[in-house]
Amino acid sequence: MKNIFPFLFLLAVPFLSCTENSAEDIVSGINQGKVAPNFTYTSLNDIEITLSDLKGKVVYIFFFGANCPHCRDNGPVTENDIYQKFKNNSDFIALGLDTWNTSAGTVQNFKSVTGISYSLLLNARQSLLDYYGNTSDYDRSVVVSADGTIAYQGTQFVNRDTDTVISVIETELNQL
Repeated sequence: MKNIFPFLFLLAVPFLSCTENSAEDIVSGINQGKVAPNFTYTSLNDIEITLSDLKGKVVYIFFFGANCPHCRDNGPVTENDIYQKFKNNSDFIALGLDTWNTSAGTVQNFKSVTGISYSLLLNARQSLLDYYGNTSDYDRSVVVSADGTIAYQGTQFVNRDTDTVISVIETELNQL
């Protein structure tokens, strides 16, 4: 029995990380104003997307794990409350980054379950490290301003900061 504990712990680690930060851990704007780390990933539609190519647009990024229960719950929030509100503005784009590096089939299932219609990018774990310094802060929102700097970096589940994200996107779009 003693030898099975480490094995069970390793199996549970991916799911333990999908937890809410405590109030003491929540620090808004940890990288606000800094240049957004660049990335290039391939979408489910096999289109290569590079963040720096989107300069001049306000970019909403949803960091998700395709099998994360909270991410599955909050995917529709990103679609209905954020993307649908701004999708007709040519200066706005939304991207979802699969930070669990799951298969395209698993991400396609995530897209179907959540109803997300914006681009979902594959194998994006490195961006989670670049933005958050770890691989456990998913189900998070980031807003990149048109000048390529971080306008907002969420530190809690998407549904907890949706109003703030919408406000930041509106402010950024009004500055263009």
